[in-house]
Order: sequence, then structure tokens, then C-alpha cells
Amino acid sequence: MESMNPGKILVIDDEEDVLEVLRLVLSRSGYEVDATSSGMEGLARAQAGQPDLVLLDIMMQRMDGWEVLRALKSDAATRDIPVVILSARVEPKDKIRGLQEGAVDYVTKPFAVREILEKVAFILREDAARGEGGAA
Repeated sequence: MESMNPGKILVIDDEEDVLEVLRLVLSRSGYEVDATSSGMEGLARAQAGQPDLVLLDIMMQRMDGWEVLRALKSDAATRDIPVVILSARVEPKDKIRGLQEGAVDYVTKPFAVREILEKVAFILREDAARGEGGAA
């Protein structure tokens, strides 16, 4: 096993097929992946596990992605974790809202796996370049 871990990613999406695809492609790319279909569970895992990046669906039962994003950004422990929204909502107002509420990017479904992998790599490189958390 390589000791170089490119990052820990938390995927929160209530579509099981999306979770499976992302879990597979991200782990094959060397990322440590945690995935859940519940917004509340995802929030708890983000607070406990401090992932390097969160991929977040908007339309979920009980606690939707907007609520999860708001909770992540209002908590000092999770405020600096980059969040990428994955959503079937394609309206510009949704993208604008996501960015205004603190997401670093907004990807519409269906998405290309390559697009996700490139965005994740770019965001994590940018985060590392800013020197978040010192030596990794």
C-alpha cells in the first residue's frame, strides 16, 4: 500500500447508484471515500471525520443539501471543508445560491466521471497550496 493518500472525501447523496459510482471511481483514484445517503448522517460524519472535501447532493429526504451546507459552513470545525454540490437542479439561481452559501463548485447531474475527478483533484491541490493544516 502507498502511504501517499491524496485525500479523504465524503459523498452525501440519496441516490444509491451515484454513491456506488463515486465510491468506486474515487477509491480507484486513491482517495479514502466515506459515503452516506442521509444528510443528517453526512453532517455527523463530516464533523467527526473531518474530510478534505464533501460532494453533496441537494435534493434529499428529511435534511436536504442546503441544510447540510448551511450547517457545515456555520460550524467552526467544518467551515473550511470545501463542498462541491452535485445536483439535478440546473437553474442558474440554484448554482448561484450554492456558491453564495459557501460551496466551491456546483456540478449538474448527470455528470461525467472525469469531470468530477478533475474538479476534486484541482480543489484538493488548491487547498493544499493554501497551506491548510500545515504538513500532511
